[in-house]
Amino acid sequence: MLTLLLVAALAQYKALALLVALLAVANWESLGELTVSNSWQFFPNEALSQTFRITTTIQNLDDWNKWKFRSAAYLRFYYPNSDVSPPYYIKVRDLPTIYEFQIPQVLASQGYLLRTPAIIRASRYLPLTPNDMFAQWNFKLEAFS
Repeated sequence: MLTLLLVAALAQYKALALLVALLAVANWESLGELTVSNSWQFFPNEALSQTFRITTTIQNLDDWNKWKFRSAAYLRFYYPNSDVSPPYYIKVRDLPTIYEFQIPQVLASQGYLLRTPAIIRASRYLPLTPNDMFAQWNFKLEAFS
């Protein structure tokens, strides 16, 4: 039993070490940083990558921890031919997180590799709650290059 626990702990350590190395050594191109809101917002830069690093930063921890509503975000990609990806649900996390968002094979085969990311707040309280009732946080998006 102890051997299994040690093997599992070693595997987690190796995975964490690989993630730290990738975050530190990789070349990341900033696509922008936006404050999440109740409206779709487009990032100022387009992306060719399928690997992204997302960093979320809470603007006011008191608001986040006390009386304001918390939220997540939906990220989607818009393609030049007017196709749109499904919305990807992104939680607020303490550490930068790496995500893979594949370009659909149909679009890739037609040469649609460039896409524009956009975000909107995701919350069950969204339809009835004004923007200023949510704890504010930033969504930084970087593409692996």
